[in-house]
Amino acid sequence: RSCQQINHLKDLCKRRDSSYPPSPTSDTMRVLALALLLQAASAFVSKRGPIMPRRAVQARAAKIDMLNVGVIGCGRIGLVHLEALASCASATPVIVSNPTVSKAEAAAKKFFVPNFTGDDMEVINHPDVEAVWICSPSQFHADQIKACAAAGKHIFCEKPIATDLPETIEAINACNAAGVKLFTALQRRFDPNFARVKQSITEGEIGDVITVKLCSRDPSPPPTEYVKGGGGIFKDMAVHDLDMARFLVG
Repeated sequence: RSCQQINHLKDLCKRRDSSYPPSPTSDTMRVLALALLLQAASAFVSKRGPIMPRRAVQARAAKIDMLNVGVIGCGRIGLVHLEALASCASATPVIVSNPTVSKAEAAAKKFFVPNFTGDDMEVINHPDVEAVWICSPSQFHADQIKACAAAGKHIFCEKPIATDLPETIEAINACNAAGVKLFTALQRRFDPNFARVKQSITEGEIGDVITVKLCSRDPSPPPTEYVKGGGGIFKDMAVHDLDMARFLVG
C-alpha cells in the first residue's frame, strides 16, 4: 500500500494541465503533494529498515558465498575499488581504513561499510576479514603485504608491490611462505581491447611482432605528497606499459 501511495503522489507532483496556466492554488497543491510523498516515503523506509547494498541483495538471491574484504586506503584509487566491490555479488567490505579517519568514515558511509578506522592493522587483524585490498601509497605496500601474510589474509594489492626490488622479493616470499594469495592490480590484462591485441598476436593474425609501442596518460598529475613516495613515473605509472609488453610478447 505504501508503494501505491508513493507512486500516486509522484503522479500528483508531475501532473500538469496544459490548458490552464499555473495558479497559486495548483502550486500549493503540488507542494502539499510533495510533502505527503516525502512523509509516505519516510514511513515506508522506516518499516523496511535500511536499504541493502546491491551486492548483498544479489548474493542473498543467488545464495553466493560472500568473501569478506578489508580495504586499506580511502584515497582516489581506494574509492575506485570500493565502488567496484559495491557491485560485486561475491565480495563485501566489512572494514576500511585511512590515516585521515574522516575519509575512512565518509567512504564507509557512502559504500555501506559497517566499520572504519585510522589504523591499517585493525583492517589486517579484523577477525571477519578474509582478504585485504591494499590501496595505500606505494611506499607502504611491502610492509602491509608482509603483515597480511603473517595474519593469514589473502591480498589484492595496487601496483607496485614495493618501491624497490629487494622489498618486492621479500613481500612475495612472505606470501609464499604463509600460503596466501597475492594479486597485483595490473588490470589492463583484463581489458577487452588489450585482450583483442593479444588474440591477434597468438593466433598469428598480424604476423611476427617487431615493435610494441605503448603510451599511458593519467587525467591529471597526482598530489605532490604522493609523488614523494610513489616510486616515480616508472614504478608507479610505466609499470602498466612494462606489464603489457610482457603480456603481449613476453
